Amino acid sequence: MTSIICPKCKSHITEFDLSCVNCGYTITQEELEELVKEREELKSKKLLEKGSTHQEELKHHQEYKLEKKLNKLSVGFFKVGFAEMIVPLFIILVIVIVIAIMFL
Repeated sequence: MTSIICPKCKSHITEFDLSCVNCGYTITQEELEELVKEREELKSKKLLEKGSTHQEELKHHQEYKLEKKLNKLSVGFFKVGFAEMIVPLFIILVIVIVIAIMFL
């Protein structure tokens, strides 16, 4: 059951009421159809916004899953993860290549 907003006093009434319970305003059939249509459009817009927010949360959660998988490959006493090992190894490799180029 859809609730609509009274044009006069802005209170919520059901779509089956012909007059507002709060102020007594009589709602014509055309106004009722228009108010129901507006309410449905508002509902659909809110659902679309909620859906896009939910998709962003899922995307963030999927990125977190990847991070957790990489952290399972952790080693050592301090549980150093895969990402923490790659950067120093890459730097050492670059230094070795620079030294090798210097001696050529």
